[in-house]
Amino acid sequence: MEIVSKWLNYTILDNPIRDLLWFGGIIGLSILIRRGLSFTISRTIYRFIKNESGDIPLAEFVRLTRRPFELLITLGMIYLAFSHLVVPKQWDWMTSKKFGGLVLIQNLFFTLLGAAIGWLGIRIIKFAALIFKQKAATTPTPLDDQLVPFFKDIAIILWTLTSFFVILHKVYEVNVWALITSLGIGGLVIALAARETLENLIASVAIMLERPFVIGDSIVLDKISGEIEQIGFRSTRVRSDDGSLITVPNRLMTTQALENVTQRSYRRAKYYVRLSFNTPPETIAQIVKDIRLYLESNYLTNSKMPMVRLETLAENSLDILVIYHVHSSIWRVFMETREEINFKIIEIVHEHGATFAYPSRNLFIKESVEN
Repeated sequence: MEIVSKWLNYTILDNPIRDLLWFGGIIGLSILIRRGLSFTISRTIYRFIKNESGDIPLAEFVRLTRRPFELLITLGMIYLAFSHLVVPKQWDWMTSKKFGGLVLIQNLFFTLLGAAIGWLGIRIIKFAALIFKQKAATTPTPLDDQLVPFFKDIAIILWTLTSFFVILHKVYEVNVWALITSLGIGGLVIALAARETLENLIASVAIMLERPFVIGDSIVLDKISGEIEQIGFRSTRVRSDDGSLITVPNRLMTTQALENVTQRSYRRAKYYVRLSFNTPPETIAQIVKDIRLYLESNYLTNSKMPMVRLETLAENSLDILVIYHVHSSIWRVFMETREEINFKIIEIVHEHGATFAYPSRNLFIKESVEN
């Protein structure tokens, strides 16, 4: 026992082997238990918020919080392990109260600790946003659907700035209020450099207040048309009619003429039915009448009086103007109704023995007679 005790008390770099073994054991233990311990902590916290989380599973909460908890556990175990060691005097790292290698290591450690806490806070904010998003989906109004991601982005930015300033104050002893005041001097330069970002930020606030559109609305903006999928802090995401995801800066959504198609009560269809020139007038009159009667009997087109008239005696055809309004703002319903009406018009034209016109030219050749 004396030999073992003597060996454990043997010093290497001013640290006995006993303390070095404690150091290695704690580091090894942290590697072994950090994953399981982080999962246990996440699961325990989830039990307290399970009633509020609704259908969001435990796996989602663990996915968001496991890595930050692992980092915090690792940092805690490293702190505990290094508490068993002393800095060798020959290294001349001085103390933690004077500038030197030791103070640099301590500042780095507490910076990582603050960053880990900030990271965990961001992940918790994201999980809370999932809860509010789930609850917003159960309400009839789409306003809260777009407010949730908006306030989530604001909360993340505020939490990140708070964590940053706390680290500056607590770790590096920076006078935060003096720093914020001095930033006001250079605020104009920063604002000019980030002009577009600030414009997008102000535009996002204007969108939330005025609500020219909400999530799920179909819009037409310049050459962009599609459905609003997400309204963010800087940009709005639009799912185009062909399925592409288009990201539009919010400043463009407020400075350009935007058509909210969803706010329409009707969609108008206007086109010509071109009949051949050999169609008798009485047949044309009957075709016009039958088309008008069909449009007046269709529940999607009878809200407004349709217009069906023989409008033009064109170069190659007799043109019947057809105008009607489909009582729906949904593009798919409009196209299905228009297709149905087109088939019916073809059927009516064929029932009366008429034919559709097609471009034609009459060529007259004059023969010369030689004497």
